[in-house]
Amino acid sequence: MKRFIAALILVLSVPHLQAVRGQDRARVVLPNPKLLRCSSADCFQLWSDRMEQNAISPKQIIIDMDHGCIYGLTALYDKSIPLDQIKSEINDLYNQWSVTYPSDSNLYLWRVETQKFAIDLSVAGKREEKRNLAEEGTRQVIYIAVGGKSACGVP
Repeated sequence: MKRFIAALILVLSVPHLQAVRGQDRARVVLPNPKLLRCSSADCFQLWSDRMEQNAISPKQIIIDMDHGCIYGLTALYDKSIPLDQIKSEINDLYNQWSVTYPSDSNLYLWRVETQKFAIDLSVAGKREEKRNLAEEGTRQVIYIAVGGKSACGVP
């Protein structure tokens, strides 16, 4: 439980940022996929100590853990953040692994085989709001280790 609380505080306080590429718009802070399958104090070394002033941070991060090992991260962004801006940030890093869906689906997927994780970008709907998971329109970025819980290797 202490690891979970420490990881949550760390995730919410010092987000991972990629270097600015000369763009005027605010950067969207994305979770660091190296946290997936992390189960020790080494996790604290995975966050950048640099933070841009106008960076757009998630309003909430949900961590999925099993026996102290993180196997999933969900970053929730305010519905005012353009979906295309988040998609662009992810594409800057993972475009070659994107999976194509019909453009009207508001669902985007990247499967990063080399690092054994997937990213799901979607918009929360009435169903998520009814279940008190997220307000309708909230942007959701979900990182999950391939294999889910079993990726941690805990019996």
